[in-house]
Amino acid sequence: MLEILTLSTLVSTLFYSNFIIIPLQLEFMGIVENLESLLIGIFSIVLLLLSISTYQKTGLKNVLYAATAFALFTFQVFLELIIERYYSVTYPMQDLLNTSITLAILGLFFLSVVRTAR
Repeated sequence: MLEILTLSTLVSTLFYSNFIIIPLQLEFMGIVENLESLLIGIFSIVLLLLSISTYQKTGLKNVLYAATAFALFTFQVFLELIIERYYSVTYPMQDLLNTSITLAILGLFFLSVVRTAR
């Protein structure tokens, strides 16, 4: 009887301790995800500034297309952060907006690669 009581106490302690750890892990993962998104946004701003600087030096239209794509990518990353931060539920137009911006980014990168310099 003493062993069963100890075993049940041990099992309940482990069971309840997992419920305490899981929310802490989820909160930590949310912080890491937001930090990664912020770093991606900062990196895309750096790439945008570098491409604008390159455009000013060379005057190539292809670089301007890439700069616009980097600007859209920066907008997309920060828009996702804002929507996740201020809307508890998924914003209804979020998926449509996200895919539209991604399509525009791909189109601009395609133009920057394929289009010939004039």
